[in-house]
Amino acid sequence: MLSVFRKENTGDEYSGYLLWILIAVELFMSFSFLGYVHIKPISITFVYIPVLIAGCILGAKESALVGAVFGLASMWKASAFYVGAGDAVFSPVMSGKPVESIILSVGMRTMFGLLIGLLYQRARKFRYPLVSIILVTSLGRTLHTFLVYLCMQIFFPEAGFTAADTLEDIMRWDYIPFLLAADTIVVFCYIFVRSKYVKDLFRRIRTVDQVNAVVSHYRPGLTVMLVLVLLASVSVAVYFTNRIQTVMSEYGVNLDEEISYDLMHLQIQFLLGMIALALIVIIVITLYQKNFNYLYYEARLDGLTGLSGRQQFFQSGENLLKNMKNSHSENIGSFFILDIDEFKRINDIYGHPAGDNVLKEVADKLKKIFGGKGIIGRLGGDEFVALVNQPLEKVEIETLLNELKESINNICVKNEKITCSIGVIPVEKSYTIEELYKYADRLLYEAKKKGKDQFVFGYRFED
Repeated sequence: MLSVFRKENTGDEYSGYLLWILIAVELFMSFSFLGYVHIKPISITFVYIPVLIAGCILGAKESALVGAVFGLASMWKASAFYVGAGDAVFSPVMSGKPVESIILSVGMRTMFGLLIGLLYQRARKFRYPLVSIILVTSLGRTLHTFLVYLCMQIFFPEAGFTAADTLEDIMRWDYIPFLLAADTIVVFCYIFVRSKYVKDLFRRIRTVDQVNAVVSHYRPGLTVMLVLVLLASVSVAVYFTNRIQTVMSEYGVNLDEEISYDLMHLQIQFLLGMIALALIVIIVITLYQKNFNYLYYEARLDGLTGLSGRQQFFQSGENLLKNMKNSHSENIGSFFILDIDEFKRINDIYGHPAGDNVLKEVADKLKKIFGGKGIIGRLGGDEFVALVNQPLEKVEIETLLNELKESINNICVKNEKITCSIGVIPVEKSYTIEELYKYADRLLYEAKKKGKDQFVFGYRFED
């Protein structure tokens, strides 16, 4: 449990997903009762808690962006005839001072997000950051109130608010309940995103994203689903507005322009809330699907090295090859096969555990040098393969292979240096993945015949 209280750095590999979720949550809370809870005599406002969460678990830039979304939502909500005079100053349409209202609504909320993000950034650097995070979270509401009142004092003095009114906000009934709720929510999010469950989840998602980035293929499903959800949301909103007008007409109620505008204004709020909810659902479904895809992908990996197994490699390689063949360049990539020299002797003399360690180290070297440049697999035994989808020239491939050979030479078993032989062939658009493997295997055989610990290039590279 104490590990939670100590300083801990987290990666940002999943910050994009979390940022979109927080933006959607901010919109949904802004246009639903979840952002404003009224329990007489207490009124608790939660609408800027997503800004605090973004600053705590992501960073200052992300919290500033969520703060800007918060400001835009509040500016839209204030742009109706039914709002009070105190709220109308947040609307560039209703206040009569459009620039000042934009600064108040969006500018101050963006600044609030930036400042709170910087404070969280500082808090996370302490040895026990959780206490500092609680203090920053507790300061959040007061900081936001101060910035808003200060801006109103400068630009809207006629509204009668000053920065000193921040003290009055602290004395409100809902202040302590809000602090307790905000501290609980932010601390829970801080601990949750650092949990093993979340780290493992996004490690799987990152792996799937990396595989999809290399073996790209068109998936219209998610795009179609997003468009359908948006169309459904718009259709519900339009239907709701038309029904209201129809009901009013049936009862002989004639709506003036202001009432019609306010109804449309409310309906757009409803629509934005629906879209935000749909976005949250889509993100959750996407993460679930990617996690499921990883479990399927993992089942087809080589258990010892974590590289693609034979079936996975040839299937992914065929897909990648199809994409490569769409290139207009003649040099579209290369294929190579690697074999560890005297590997059977290593197993016989030093035992299979030593041989397994060599295989794992070779796989690590391959991933380090060729990771992100294509797909890598272990077909069995000491046979490794890679399909590089980057149009590298011969000298560039030589440099990478020499680096690979040198790193493998640094692998030792009882002071015995490990070497490898490699056959390299350029990818031709007429070749299948099986043909590339067959031709590269012949080149590997040539490398073995020439004395091992070297690589042999295919014909076009030699030309």
